[in-house]
Amino acid sequence: MEEQPTTAVICASVHHGNTKKLAEVISEALAASMHSVEEANAIVAPELELIGFGSGIYCG
Repeated sequence: MEEQPTTAVICASVHHGNTKKLAEVISEALAASMHSVEEANAIVAPELELIGFGSGIYCG
């Protein structure tokens, strides 16, 4: 049976995709699963040791 990641990264990347690119690198480095905000409800949080959140910075 395949071992499930104990870390998840949840990412919202809207405009240029730069936040998603960074989240992909972090996910790979941590051997984490990566999810969109819409997919976040499907995550079983008690099974995780670490959850990271990423979003762009918006002004205006």
